[in-house]
Amino acid sequence: MFALAGSLLAIGNIQAQQTKAQRDSLMALNKNAISQIAPGEGAAKPGTSGFWGYAFGDYAYMAKGDSAGRGTKQQYKGLGEAATANGGTQQASHPNAMEVRRAYLGYDYIINKKFSAYALLAYEGDQDVSDNRTVYLKYIYVKWKGIFKGSDLKIGQQATNSFAADYNTEPLLGYRAVEKTILDMHGVDGSSDMGVDLNGRIWTNHMGDTTMVPTFLGYNVMLGNNSGNTPVPGFTGASTSLSGSTVSPSTTKLTLNPFNETTDNAKKVRGMLFVNCLNSALTVGLYTDYINYGPYFAGTAKAYDRRVTTDKIYAVYNSKWFGIGFEWFSQSMTNGELETFKKGTGTNDTTTAVQTGYSIFAHGTIIPSTLNVFARYDMYTPDNKYSYNANETFTEQFTNTSSVSPYKETFINAGLDWTPTKDKKVHLMPNVWYYGIKNGYGSGDLGSDNYLLYRITFLFAFN
Repeated sequence: MFALAGSLLAIGNIQAQQTKAQRDSLMALNKNAISQIAPGEGAAKPGTSGFWGYAFGDYAYMAKGDSAGRGTKQQYKGLGEAATANGGTQQASHPNAMEVRRAYLGYDYIINKKFSAYALLAYEGDQDVSDNRTVYLKYIYVKWKGIFKGSDLKIGQQATNSFAADYNTEPLLGYRAVEKTILDMHGVDGSSDMGVDLNGRIWTNHMGDTTMVPTFLGYNVMLGNNSGNTPVPGFTGASTSLSGSTVSPSTTKLTLNPFNETTDNAKKVRGMLFVNCLNSALTVGLYTDYINYGPYFAGTAKAYDRRVTTDKIYAVYNSKWFGIGFEWFSQSMTNGELETFKKGTGTNDTTTAVQTGYSIFAHGTIIPSTLNVFARYDMYTPDNKYSYNANETFTEQFTNTSSVSPYKETFINAGLDWTPTKDKKVHLMPNVWYYGIKNGYGSGDLGSDNYLLYRITFLFAFN
């Protein structure tokens, strides 16, 4: 972090020499999901109604995989599992395939100067009953621009502000086509939710130099169902989902986007505060959220409240030639684990689960508008409160972490980004994808293992 601070001071004067038009152009390219490889939300051409979209995927070759299929939420874990055709004892030999991981088709409609509407259909690996690729409605919301001075209001299904909102890590980091941000990868929060969002600027420093982008303090607050893209059953009249889930009793484990009665009595409050400065190059932000699912029994006579709180800090610097950033998070799940004593006369009890992680990422320009380089390093702990004890077992009541175990998970990704078109709407990105798992007490007392993939990631976009 000291090195990052020194670098920012050293290049601050250089960055400040960019004109406002140049900075606005860079920000517009980020917004339309082209410049740094597709943040979560794209846009039509500025000031117009119209369609937009993009798709990305990979050719992936797995050089190494974890035979137990461990790891939380990462998309290649199934390729590393033991082959069932051989009795589950032999790992598949270097599986490889080409696949689309995301395809978006959106439409932006400007109703008038104050109101606009947005809709987005998405394919993100979902299948219908015949195993064909299928799309779902990811965004559908209306935006009230300038509901009061400096602030906009959005109502409907929309991107959450935990990582996907403007001036947060997904659009600032870019390279969503290469991999999800650390919160998204590990299911810390959903990328979209049904709710109400108010965002804008609290304070702006209007400088005398009109060629500079003013420093400002921004905010984003959201009240949501925490149901992700799942409809609330009581509103639709449905009591079951296509996957077979039902409106379940309160003793059922809680998932990140629960299909149960909690979606209509527990609301998630999300808040984000950030400062944008150095001619719009540096963004430093704080994020927090809170949800209380209410009392439950968890197999005990005493009822316990189920509460989840997330805290996150981040800082990202993006210039014309390079970008560097950092984010750290901690999510606490009060009464998130049930302790079952196997020896002695103890009784069942609950304890708090805490998952933490941090991510460091960077990208740089080798040939302007043609060739970039990028790299990223993550460290993640699914439960840093866990301590191994042979006299008791732990059962998680929240399933957005993989299992109660002393995992340490490391993610490393690096590659090149080549775009053959000046408008940056086509990208080919050869990259190395590594996911390491350090575990002392895993299934069958497995030790450390890892996944290693060589990929060629592709992206094409239109608007």
